[in-house]
Amino acid sequence: MTTFEVSIIINQPTDIVVKALMNPDNFPYWQKDLEKFEVIERKPGEVGSIGHLHYSQKGKSYIMEDILIFCEPGSKYISQVTSDAITAQVETTLNALGNKTEMVVKWTGKGKTLLLRLLLPLLRGKMIRQSRVELETFKQLIETKGYTFVA
Repeated sequence: MTTFEVSIIINQPTDIVVKALMNPDNFPYWQKDLEKFEVIERKPGEVGSIGHLHYSQKGKSYIMEDILIFCEPGSKYISQVTSDAITAQVETTLNALGNKTEMVVKWTGKGKTLLLRLLLPLLRGKMIRQSRVELETFKQLIETKGYTFVA
């Protein structure tokens, strides 16, 4: 099992951060290699909602399924993310700090194949760096565009 946590302070109130975070059209603007988020069942932000994350990495396309398994609206969201190769739990916590918001993302996952079970711990540092870059991009977008990133 591989686990890491990253966080950032966003200069926007929590309600704006929640709107940006729950808007699937925003995801490709801040998540590396993500081409689109396809809503399959229920509305994003509702427990039991299912989405397909369509990725393209180094010319290879793959889909991960994202199921929201826990939601405390405005403060905590936990998703189960799975593909043929990996299963992970992503916990996003939002803490109001006056007119700012602390966003904390905790990732816990494991490979489904022996090779990935061995590689994930070695890739942990790279995954942390990528997550920090993605959070910084999210912060910049929300601070300049509000909760809708599409032009």
